[in-house]
Amino acid sequence: MKRFIHSLGLENIPSDSIVIGDDLALVNFNKNKPAYAAHEPYKLKHAVICICTAGHCSIKVNLQQYEIESPMLVTLMPGQIVEGMNFSSNFDGINIVLSKRFIDMLNLPGWQQQYMSLFNNPINTISADALRHLQIFYTILHKAASDEENPFRLQVIENLIRVFYYGGVSKFRKFEDSNATPKNGIVERFLELVQEHYREERLIGFYADKLCITPKYLSKLVKENSGRSAGEWIDSHVILEARAMLQSSDMTIQQIAASLNFPNQSFFGKYFKRATGLSPKQYRSSKETTNK
Repeated sequence: MKRFIHSLGLENIPSDSIVIGDDLALVNFNKNKPAYAAHEPYKLKHAVICICTAGHCSIKVNLQQYEIESPMLVTLMPGQIVEGMNFSSNFDGINIVLSKRFIDMLNLPGWQQQYMSLFNNPINTISADALRHLQIFYTILHKAASDEENPFRLQVIENLIRVFYYGGVSKFRKFEDSNATPKNGIVERFLELVQEHYREERLIGFYADKLCITPKYLSKLVKENSGRSAGEWIDSHVILEARAMLQSSDMTIQQIAASLNFPNQSFFGKYFKRATGLSPKQYRSSKETTNK
């Protein structure tokens, strides 16, 4: 349990919280802030559905800042980098945390398409009525999860989450109909592959081979359906990861370059400066000054 709690970005959680293995947690912040509220970028290992019930805060998701104020639904995906800022004293929220393994086990139809929409649009304002429905759902889920004597507890939890997905996704979320949410299946699969392999592979040819199409055709599809080139998508993932490591880790620049599969520190430095206008050292120094 301690390992799972730590992976949620929490030093401790309220006594009424429920943690089941490494796959599911139900947590009421009760004005207890997660570790990523301390102005440090935190990379999520799990999906987090946060229902903001009181107060407000500012957070960064993948270095983009959002203002959160009750009532709002925040849906964060594994691999996203979250940084908490300026939480109000009365901030509160109820949270459903699911591991990627658990989500895959649910075998939800259309999940991959929803994943990209959620990844690009993590914040959604909801009505007071929708907030009440979500709180009722959370109460039911919490009661089912706390019933340890029920031999079918996990099956009940799984089916309740399926009900939430089937009835809740369309009711509580209004995905943006924009170029930021690709609708082409090949492009969606490309973005999934980038999320999986960007640390090792930056060449478009690698992804085109995986999709059994030519790099030229892949580039055309991605640009037409997302408004960004395939190379820009790859670069954005690499640079985001590099920024997070420069901000929040004690790794040397050479170690960061190696972890992102650059041949050497010099090559990484040129790549990073071309994208940000700063060398990795300058970027790290600027963030250290800002955070003081």
